Amino acid sequence: MSDFFRKREGLKRHKQFPGTLIDKYYQRTDQSSDFNHLLSAIEEVRFLREIEHPPPRHCVVHLRTGDVIDNSEFTVEEFLQTERYYQFDHEQSEYKRKPWNQYVRTARYYRSVIDQLNDIKVNHVQFVYNLNFNPFETTGTRFRRRSNNSFKSVEYVEAVLNIFASANFNIVDYPRRDADYDFIYMSYSKFFVPSGGHFSRDIATVVEMRGNTVVSGLED
Repeated sequence: MSDFFRKREGLKRHKQFPGTLIDKYYQRTDQSSDFNHLLSAIEEVRFLREIEHPPPRHCVVHLRTGDVIDNSEFTVEEFLQTERYYQFDHEQSEYKRKPWNQYVRTARYYRSVIDQLNDIKVNHVQFVYNLNFNPFETTGTRFRRRSNNSFKSVEYVEAVLNIFASANFNIVDYPRRDADYDFIYMSYSKFFVPSGGHFSRDIATVVEMRGNTVVSGLED
């Protein structure tokens, strides 16, 4: 969704997805990356779908799961230990060390978030993630192969939830929903913790535009 918002391809293809957030956005403008029009589209879709707001003293945490974990050569323990990258530059024989390519946050990142939430006395957290996001066919290499399951994503989610539970946070259930619902729900967070990737960064921008708080461990 964020790729369509940020790139001209969205203008060409949004009509293939009628009624979606990105379709409503391009009904308003032919320009990409216009957050004012995105805010307007968010409000329309939220009203039409009766999307609820997160409770005001809850923090919503987005976890980037799916392909960037399940297709990766790294274990969950390795993801939690230090920053890892996803796309591999075969010409340079190394991962592309760019902020956009670092999707999965470490244990240190979430411990920093916990410290900040304790400071502002927020101790209820909801986690939003998609275990089944693995849409792209990939070239089979030892660095990245398409996985047929989400076992590593499940393990990662459990590990992050345990970090918060061990710090005596109350974990509030959030039922799995579609990307539009998740994006809009998180956009109305009073307190929001982003992961890596443009989807999460775009939500963080909307949260800040609405005058609310983004809590980040700042690994980028």
